[in-house]
Amino acid sequence: MSGRGGEKSREQQLKGIAAAPGIAIGKVYKLSSSALNVESPERRTITPEEIKEEQGRFTLALDRTRDELLKLRNKISSELNSKDAEIFDAHLMIVEDRMLYDEVMQMIEDSLLAADFSYYTVINRYAAAIAAMPDAYIQERAADIRDVGARVLRNLQNLPKDENGTKKSDEPYIVIAHDLTPSDTAALDRGMVLGFATESGSKTSHSAVLARSMQLPALVGLGEGVADMVDNGDEVIIDGFSGFLIINPSAASKEQYARKADDMNRFLSSLTQEAKLRPETLDGFMVQLSSNIESLDDLPQVKKFGSCGVGLFRSEYMFLTSSTPPDEESQLNTYRSILKELGDEPLIVRTLDVGGDKLNNQLRRYAEDNPFLGLRGIRLSLRERQDLLRTQLRALLRAGVYGNLRVMIPMVSCIEEVVEVKQIIQELQLELKRERKDFVQHLELGAMVETPAAALMAEKLAHHVDFFSIGTNDLIQYTMAIDRGNERVAYLYQPGHPVVLKLINSCVSVARRHNIYVSVCGQAAADPRLAILFAGLGVHELSMVPANIGAVRRVIRQMTMFEAEQAGQMALQCSTAAEVMKIAGNVLAKVAPEVVALVEDGNDG
Repeated sequence: MSGRGGEKSREQQLKGIAAAPGIAIGKVYKLSSSALNVESPERRTITPEEIKEEQGRFTLALDRTRDELLKLRNKISSELNSKDAEIFDAHLMIVEDRMLYDEVMQMIEDSLLAADFSYYTVINRYAAAIAAMPDAYIQERAADIRDVGARVLRNLQNLPKDENGTKKSDEPYIVIAHDLTPSDTAALDRGMVLGFATESGSKTSHSAVLARSMQLPALVGLGEGVADMVDNGDEVIIDGFSGFLIINPSAASKEQYARKADDMNRFLSSLTQEAKLRPETLDGFMVQLSSNIESLDDLPQVKKFGSCGVGLFRSEYMFLTSSTPPDEESQLNTYRSILKELGDEPLIVRTLDVGGDKLNNQLRRYAEDNPFLGLRGIRLSLRERQDLLRTQLRALLRAGVYGNLRVMIPMVSCIEEVVEVKQIIQELQLELKRERKDFVQHLELGAMVETPAAALMAEKLAHHVDFFSIGTNDLIQYTMAIDRGNERVAYLYQPGHPVVLKLINSCVSVARRHNIYVSVCGQAAADPRLAILFAGLGVHELSMVPANIGAVRRVIRQMTMFEAEQAGQMALQCSTAAEVMKIAGNVLAKVAPEVVALVEDGNDG
């Protein structure tokens, strides 16, 4: 950290961690975390006759908190993307933690203490235990526990809903805080907040993740005392590329950063203006760019960024946001509405994919020690909840008459799973025929390649499906034998690892022989460097969050397929992910140097 001494009127530069890219120039608004604003409740004793009432009050507070979190999850999912919304799945798990619940209920009964004090005592102990862990990534999760705890306490004490981040102001501002919880960050007024800087936090914190999706320049880890160095109304600059916070910037600094911000804004604007251009290479090869969505609310983004239809519709959103699973008619209405909006463009629906990292107490009947290797995806649908699968497939068969509908099966690990799904489809078609309901005669069916097993048996699998969809998020996880959410092994989460590319290349080769197409729908598809490699290996379609399409389209339109194929073949000969990403990075710098600044640090594998 530099420049803390000196007069307040002089420019000072403080070094933090660049959590989200971008430049912000504006006046300070100091914000206190909502989790820190909840006062410790008084230690109030109750009579034995009040036990049931206090326990009921606690249960009701949890129900209200659950509803708030579901609404917040839906908001983040519709405004940003589903991956970020999963942050609040973790919050929901804290609300529904049975051990915590039982401990509070027992404390109310045994110690005759009021619900709010009992809960405050227990949740603080949990947070303190997590914060004391030696691992920095695990320490960050204490902020999530405190965030949830503050919500529950507000509901227990019937306090008004927190409106942190909604400062009434006539001009945009920059938030300076000791720390921001995920709820604080999600509540920021995106129309007024230019960016934020915090004393604590890390690049892996959930607030940092949200900042990147919200496209808010952000710095974290500036160190204690920074908030005391500024007052409301002071001018600052956030450089979300280099990690600098500039307090009381000079005229020269403001001019320099304003110019840098204008250059970046012009570039991003130019990408939006290219939305109607074909994603075609200079030598005439098309690479279809489609969108990952999970609700009707996402369709305006699909159109805005020039997507070629929907490459992944996460249907589990309908299940996770409802107290009961959606019935056939409600699902039919959703699919039909999307198909009508898309016209001739394709809609690819993934059948219910829950388990592993997705919260789903209503759908799963028991807990698993290792859910990532357990009953998830198509396994859950076939082995435990075939009722839900049949209802969904009936709705999809009926919806297929309204547009270009395709369906893909998640988490395939053996041929039998695909064969069983196809058998169920045939049975449902006979049912619908007897009921004289319209349905599609041939439902295009694809297999998601998310396990090494699916990739290695692609030759056999190709006889049973119409397309492959490669889910890189899980394929990398299972190939490298890591939990992608575990920061301690994050260095092994390498989308550009040669062995991952070899599995993808093998699938593409099989698909070419069987005349079926291949898409990539994982997060890696949105990395312009990896997009070059995937296209060079022969992938037909890249599906991603709509906002990421512009940069990938620019790269495709400024490269030749020959360049991409050369890079792809060279990458297959590499020994490490770093070598692969260097090859891809060199091509990117050559064909679209203006895109290089958008590639996040730390994605090199």
